[in-house]
Amino acid sequence: MNMEKSKEFIKYDQFLIGVKTLVKKRMGGGYYVDINHVTKNNSIELDGLIILKKDEKITPNIYLNSYYENYLSGESIEDIVDEIIKIYEDTMEEGEREALCIQYEFSEMKSCIVFRLVNYNKNTKLLNEIPHIHFLDLAITFHCLVKDNEDGIGTIRITNEHIEHWNITLEELTEIARINTPNLLPASIRSMNDVILDILNKEMETKDLENSSNDENEIENMLNQMKQDTAHDMYVLSNTKGINGASCLLYPEVVKELADELNTDFYLLPSSIHEIILVKDNGQIDKNALREMVLDVNDTQVADEEILSDSIYFYSREREAITLL
Repeated sequence: MNMEKSKEFIKYDQFLIGVKTLVKKRMGGGYYVDINHVTKNNSIELDGLIILKKDEKITPNIYLNSYYENYLSGESIEDIVDEIIKIYEDTMEEGEREALCIQYEFSEMKSCIVFRLVNYNKNTKLLNEIPHIHFLDLAITFHCLVKDNEDGIGTIRITNEHIEHWNITLEELTEIARINTPNLLPASIRSMNDVILDILNKEMETKDLENSSNDENEIENMLNQMKQDTAHDMYVLSNTKGINGASCLLYPEVVKELADELNTDFYLLPSSIHEIILVKDNGQIDKNALREMVLDVNDTQVADEEILSDSIYFYSREREAITLL
């Protein structure tokens, strides 16, 4: 009979202190190490470890919540600390350093200020701390785009303290973001057909076609069927990065131009903070069915932090306006 004693795990707060202490010891006196409690989108709360080298102002948050799950699964704190330091060192390699070390002053940040769309009710606590504009059931928030390369983008949320320090108003901040955002993150509208066709084509490219002619024929048939499918009445609105692309809903003329080109009104479905689905109004749309679809997708397909809204919206060509349904 195995009489080995079960491992006793420390509590989460003790885990945070332990990781912080070990990282500080490993990094030495030239670094400031601390735990930073962060409220993410939709009030998701995380604990991030910051490692800040002397004379540097910006550093990534390395979130520890999932590492505690790894610890409970048997990974040692020492191995977790090794991973965290490796992430920090990789992030601070020369290719990343320029973005991370931008001076956090208005003169440096003005050209990279952008806006985003988030859910209003899911972020009430956060919105008390940041400049924002209420829009439908959403909120327009503001960020500095400090990294934009082939590895992705990195942003810093603008707070009330920042605009006070910069001595600018919400109106001035909004005007700057209105100009910058479409230029830095241009809009992209693609038909749902094209999106699905791309997915299927990529699936074909990655499949091992040896002894898989049936799979190939099946995908070919699906590609042909797509040409006649109702997906041609749907479009995906995002930005060219595919990140926080729902904000393109605010770009002047983007939805209007497509609606005028196709001579149609649109139902707007918030797929996530990253994209909006536009559905042509053919006069036979069941609005309740659309709501149920959005709810189901949010419940089963979208991460909590990436949910934009459970609502649906409508764009009217006649009024040139978006309304909440």
